[in-house]
Amino acid sequence: MTRIIGIDLGTTNTCAAFVSNKVPRIVPVEGGFNTMPSVVTFLADGSVTVGQGAREQLQVGRERLLYGVKRLLGRQFNSPTVTDLRRYYAYEIVPGENGEAAVKIGDKIHSCTEIQSKILSQIRRYAEIHLGEEIPDVVIAVPAYYSDHQRSLVKQAGKLAGWTVRRVVNEPTAAALAYGFNRGFNQKILVYDLGGGTFDVSVLEITGNVFQVVATGGDLFLGGTDFDNRILAWLIDQFRRQTKIDLLDEVVSLPRLRDAAERAKIELSLLANTQVRLPGVVERRGKRVDFEMVLDRDTLNDLTRELVQRTTEVVTVLLKDKCIDKNEIDEIIMVGGQTRMPLVVEMISQYFGKIPRKGVNPDECVALGAALLGDSLAQIDAVTLLDTLSVPIGIADATGGFQVVIPKHSSLPYTATVTVETTRDNQTEIETEVYQGEPGTVRRAEYLGTLRIADLPKAPAKAQRVPLTFALDSEGMLKVTTVTAAGATTREIQLSTVERPPLPDERVNESAHAAVSASTARLSVRDLVKTLFNRK
Repeated sequence: MTRIIGIDLGTTNTCAAFVSNKVPRIVPVEGGFNTMPSVVTFLADGSVTVGQGAREQLQVGRERLLYGVKRLLGRQFNSPTVTDLRRYYAYEIVPGENGEAAVKIGDKIHSCTEIQSKILSQIRRYAEIHLGEEIPDVVIAVPAYYSDHQRSLVKQAGKLAGWTVRRVVNEPTAAALAYGFNRGFNQKILVYDLGGGTFDVSVLEITGNVFQVVATGGDLFLGGTDFDNRILAWLIDQFRRQTKIDLLDEVVSLPRLRDAAERAKIELSLLANTQVRLPGVVERRGKRVDFEMVLDRDTLNDLTRELVQRTTEVVTVLLKDKCIDKNEIDEIIMVGGQTRMPLVVEMISQYFGKIPRKGVNPDECVALGAALLGDSLAQIDAVTLLDTLSVPIGIADATGGFQVVIPKHSSLPYTATVTVETTRDNQTEIETEVYQGEPGTVRRAEYLGTLRIADLPKAPAKAQRVPLTFALDSEGMLKVTTVTAAGATTREIQLSTVERPPLPDERVNESAHAAVSASTARLSVRDLVKTLFNRK
């Protein structure tokens, strides 16, 4: 039987797992670690480095160091999400094919799919060396909020890496599999996933080997990186107070300090205090100035408490939407490296009145669950996954409004039908834009593509009405079909993914949009210094 391994293609780290004698195990990577940094570096000589080796190239130039590309994958360059991210990433983000976000290194543009494929290729090499055999098939875990287009690009990245992607699975669902597969549970669990780039939360009901997702939510702009940035902003402010030197504009020093901030955060998960030391961090008047600072856990908690509170607010909204009392949750499963922080565990314990489940490795459980799913694909009735849609899918109306076709929390697979009509006399073609986002307007929704229905007979306006059937499969992949004019056959309509079309005049309060954007966007370190420490 062909072995199918599982991959957690993370924002910060990537992890692979396989199943041996019914037991899931992690594939070790370079240096004996169980996870590989999701980092790619393009050096000036044209060579490419992936993983830990790429991360060690930090001082070569951050504009060549590609990190967090997972969050750009499949998004339009002019989308609100990419606009928010561009001010945060050091490398250059540019329009690529079909108007999607791409990265520019030197004079060459690389698609985000290509970058993800290089990460997958590297982890594949580790897996095949460790197992001593070729691995043709894989299951890849993706964020629950990923759109149909993003899921397709993940499959494409896997194909570029030489794999057949047998299935994509939502990360919280994979984590639940790692916890409950073949353990005979009858429970309602909450998966709290605080990773490097985003926060996801899902409620699942486990009955034997049937895993049903009840609800999924999250925050696209909340993750471990935000904790790092709070520390970084504090270190910069303290150093300025001590030395009158501002490190915000030090292109070489700032990456070193950011890396030190992350290390300090990790150390404070075990220690009460830690020392941040960077010899010769900057030069002034011909002399190298050292950076030395002590950071304690209480200060870290004060800096980041509001971030953890934001996660509990997301949980509260999710439970309220589905009319679930928090006392109904039998177990809380913590996923993502940031959940190792004692403050996170403490506040979630207080919120639910119980300690989160121990014994589940937050860095590895998604890959382990994906591997278990891969292993079960060749077996009959081994596991049943009943997932849900985390972000609604709909179409744009003439005013830029968002008409929901498939609602949030719909159980997969799911089918819905919507009717579109001509708007002018003798119209022979209808174009309908498809988006994925929260109800309201399409301004902050992700553009999936445009449906084109051609060869309509000429008739007065609104006389031609065409039913469109939107079908989501168990993986969250979308297919749209319509009945032919004769009504005899059904044909599939392809989404023509082009650059996001200009938005019509939207009848919305622009200031309210600006307020929403400001509240959800990730602040730059410069903005954090100003906000947290009252700097002008």
